[in-house]
Amino acid sequence: MSSTHTTPNHTRHLEALHRHLKHPQRRGGIGPIPPVVCVDGFTMSVQASRAHMCTPREDVGPWLSVEVGFPNRIEPLLWPYAEVPGNWTETVYGGVPVEIVAAVVELHGGFATPV
Repeated sequence: MSSTHTTPNHTRHLEALHRHLKHPQRRGGIGPIPPVVCVDGFTMSVQASRAHMCTPREDVGPWLSVEVGFPNRIEPLLWPYAEVPGNWTETVYGGVPVEIVAAVVELHGGFATPV
């Protein structure tokens, strides 16, 4: 990840993302959990477990990469991970580094509600 994605808020968003991934709705550790909702209204599913494309592929984090799915708007930072390139809001993005996901959250104003 380039240094352009590192800001004082980046660590805070990364920590909040890991808390979100441990959401109580994980049902046996494999989710699904509610989508990430950002301040500007951007949403995306972010999942991590043995049933998702993440690293490590297990039910307990911390994770280095996660599975992102079905963002409600086009987000170019996710494009390299798309299963179906060009169908940006209707696809799953596998193995997205958590640093990229935190950068996406930051670009969209942070988490809409405290995590």
